[in-house]
Amino acid sequence: MAPLNPLLLELPLHLAVFGFATALMGLTGSHIHQLGAIVDKMQHQSSYPDFVNLDTQMIRNVDLAMLVIGCVQWVFSGFALLMACNQFKKRRGEYSGKGTGAWLVVGLGQLLLLGAWTGVVAAYTAYTVMKTYNFREGSGYSEPFDSNHAIYLFQINSYIQQQSTESLIIGQNPGATGITFSLGEWDVSTLAEANAILNKQNYLNIFSWKAAVAVGWFELGTTFLVTVVHFALPFVWKRMGLIRQPKKTSQEYY
Repeated sequence: MAPLNPLLLELPLHLAVFGFATALMGLTGSHIHQLGAIVDKMQHQSSYPDFVNLDTQMIRNVDLAMLVIGCVQWVFSGFALLMACNQFKKRRGEYSGKGTGAWLVVGLGQLLLLGAWTGVVAAYTAYTVMKTYNFREGSGYSEPFDSNHAIYLFQINSYIQQQSTESLIIGQNPGATGITFSLGEWDVSTLAEANAILNKQNYLNIFSWKAAVAVGWFELGTTFLVTVVHFALPFVWKRMGLIRQPKKTSQEYY
């Protein structure tokens, strides 16, 4: 068979890993920022700053772990892409059957990152399935509370669901404008009732976290695939006769 540069197979996989890592950095970074912004608004820019506290069940720590691994993968994938492109020079890949330069370094790095991704993606998935956020009593909490407080809790929940951070200033008379406003199931008067609503869901019900879990599994699968391909290419290329043989010098004919 005609010689073929193995980086043509490995390079797209490194690009996919790089892209998924970039997406995860954006998603998890957004989670950390948005939750922090909501907590800050609750404390400093709301109608009831000491009414309740938001217990996120440490989801930001799990997001941070995913963000850190994503950053490491992003940097390493950039290095792997450079090493892959280096195989274009003098058709090095065609002679060696290797998809990247620094073959052993890239391979061992991918193995370490594969282990890291396996742990963090599994933990992230389990956490988003098992955990949700709750409200905890603040120093200014009292019950039963009125409809304004119920609207306040409803808005906090809506902002988390929508990943937005708008105003938490609640008007003193929601019906003053003549517009009817129905809280539905959020027509609550105690914190226990509000938390009962939140406990019906989990983080995986929120689109942004659901997207992060999906991208995380794609990242793990692609990392596994690129690791297998990286180590297998030299042997497969040799077995299939795709390696370019060195040119014979004049002395080799005698």
